[in-house]
Amino acid sequence: MRKLLLSLLGFFAVVCIAVLAFTAPARWQIQHIAPELPGWEALDAALDVTNGPISVAYINTASQSTFPGELGHPGILVDWPDGRRFLIDTGMPPENAQAFGEPMELLGAGPTTTFGSVATQLGRAVESVRGIAFTHLHNDHTEGLPEICAIQERAATVYQTPLQHSELNYTTDIGMVALDAAVCPRQVLDGGSIQPIPGFPGLVAVSLGGHTPGSTMYAVRVGGKTWIFSGDITNDRRSLVEDLPKPWWYSALIVPEDTDRTAMLRRWLGRLDKRAGITVLPAHDVVAMAASRLPNWAGE
Repeated sequence: MRKLLLSLLGFFAVVCIAVLAFTAPARWQIQHIAPELPGWEALDAALDVTNGPISVAYINTASQSTFPGELGHPGILVDWPDGRRFLIDTGMPPENAQAFGEPMELLGAGPTTTFGSVATQLGRAVESVRGIAFTHLHNDHTEGLPEICAIQERAATVYQTPLQHSELNYTTDIGMVALDAAVCPRQVLDGGSIQPIPGFPGLVAVSLGGHTPGSTMYAVRVGGKTWIFSGDITNDRRSLVEDLPKPWWYSALIVPEDTDRTAMLRRWLGRLDKRAGITVLPAHDVVAMAASRLPNWAGE
């Protein structure tokens, strides 16, 4: 029994070393990406516009019960007075969501429940989506894009920060497959600590790093309320509020993260969240979205 245990531990150690060696280039890359973060005063001024958005809602494409909590795969839909809409993340079509959840089921997660792709749920309203962006380029955030672009009579523009456009690794190459397959045109933003989205006043992007080289948060203000969508810096809102890191094996073996940077970002985002009238929402926490009274888009 002892020999078997030692053999298993040895095998596990060899696997970990092999994975760490494989992920080393990506880890080195992300540890050298630390974009400047804006102060609140500058961010507040960028959101203080007169012709900004009038509503924001989430569209969940799938959910799965996991050990930390419910894992959702939503897109965020922002509306302007002239009828134009902007989509942050695109979720996944049902078959992709099922495939994404199967490995986690082997580790004890529940079955994946799907609700239809963003394109399916939007129906005719998909034509009003004129801009699309991503918190980062992992495939669970990007795989809904090709369907949206394919059914639009006039394809929406996909916006990316310079870091998201140029700094890729093996985890984001998978997500880039959807962008390359989509017929939507792309536009790279001008850069800077605050990056306004052209033609969409009151919506800004901020490069973060930490989780992926191109991780990006989006801030929008509706009716005096500021919503910040922080991507996967944390996987749930509780971890952000209580400053809880992800499990070491996730950041070391699954997605090579800069854990010093993600720790700093958790605290920075946590300070923003404590300000009156601001709510920070991680990308997968649809339970927190509902609890914070972010509407679930119910159609027109």
